[in-house]
Amino acid sequence: MLQRLRNAAAAPLTGEQSLSKPVFSLIFVVSMAMAVGNLGLISVMPAIGRAIGISDHLIAAVFSLSALFWAITAPHWAKVSDISGRKPMMMLGLGGFVFSMLGCAVVVWAGLQALMAPIVVFLAFAAIRGVFGLLGSATASSSQAYVAERTSEKDRTAALSALAGALGMGTIIGPAVSPLLVFGFLGLAGPMVVFALIAAAIWVAVAVVIPSDRPSAAVREAALRARAAGKAASEKPGFAVWRDRNIGPYLWYGLLSACAQAINVYTLGFVIMDSMALPAAEAQRFIGIGMAAGAVAGLVGQWVLIPWLKMSPRQLLRVGALLALAGNLITVFADGIWLLTLGYVVLTLGFSFCRPGFTAGASLAARADQQGLVAGMVSSLSGAAIVVTPVVGVLLYEFAPAAPFVLNCAVMAGLALYAWKNASLRRGEADLARTSIVS
Repeated sequence: MLQRLRNAAAAPLTGEQSLSKPVFSLIFVVSMAMAVGNLGLISVMPAIGRAIGISDHLIAAVFSLSALFWAITAPHWAKVSDISGRKPMMMLGLGGFVFSMLGCAVVVWAGLQALMAPIVVFLAFAAIRGVFGLLGSATASSSQAYVAERTSEKDRTAALSALAGALGMGTIIGPAVSPLLVFGFLGLAGPMVVFALIAAAIWVAVAVVIPSDRPSAAVREAALRARAAGKAASEKPGFAVWRDRNIGPYLWYGLLSACAQAINVYTLGFVIMDSMALPAAEAQRFIGIGMAAGAVAGLVGQWVLIPWLKMSPRQLLRVGALLALAGNLITVFADGIWLLTLGYVVLTLGFSFCRPGFTAGASLAARADQQGLVAGMVSSLSGAAIVVTPVVGVLLYEFAPAAPFVLNCAVMAGLALYAWKNASLRRGEADLARTSIVS
């Protein structure tokens, strides 16, 4: 299955604009490694917080500054990559990832050894993680733009779905291996150290394997003129994209669905710990199992079900919303670890349909000269979704355990209706269907 997706992504265009299998495979690994680290970190943070003595809602808030920076900087790095090339931005983001993981590991270790007060650990962790928000989005937006501009319209949905599958694989591996990396004197800081070392090795591979793609002087000059024109315009290009009748609906759907998914991801660890009534360190194994099971479902959705069903982006949006709704309903009534895991599996399967739907839909609705901008906007959704919603979700959970999942049920029901009725999403569906994920 992965080979089929690689073949689709590697469909040659012309000259320098072709995407070779080795290059795509490395970009795939880059995306997967960052997802491994991020989801692995999320899976251990509830245990870290309770071991150090940081309240649950502050643990959820620890990623907010980073997420805000990510949302702000992703479009910026996408525009910079238009001028400087995609490869330098991939390396910049990976460098920020390595720095933040090592820095956070030091802070967490110091907190576990009682060398720093809990509030100092919280503030230092948030600040160092903020560096990843500033720089990490450069990798996400440039990787998507690199792939999008080197695949034909017919094959682009397959390529971007494969890239989303890299994130899915990362979300399986991260929570699954994190408990195994809690060892020795590093303790709960161990996963961060290992993830940083792996990312450093990948940084070297990117430097060696991916060809330089610095644009020619003429292309850079045209991009600079376009940026200058955008600054002089009364409306920024990013705002114009959000208001575009063809692209905007996919972005709004993406933002709301990403917010709902963030609530599920960031509350899962606390829900499992409370349902199991186990100490933080012992509950970590069950948190990893739950997250890994959901991630497997997401990977099956993106690599097996989507190619098999051959749905258009709009169909993915509808089915994804309904599955996420069903998963949250199961979670509302779950009373044990296995029902919680089942609910998380179903809702993650739904979100695995949603992301390729709005990512591919927005890319196909955009012009060739808008691909970098749209990639930046889509990448920024990941950050924007976790600026506030994880804190809101955990606060709702502390108020009433079912509350965050009831909210998600309402959101996903609304998005299912939106995907069914919205005229802009219906427009041109026949054309989009002809560029379905498996042609």
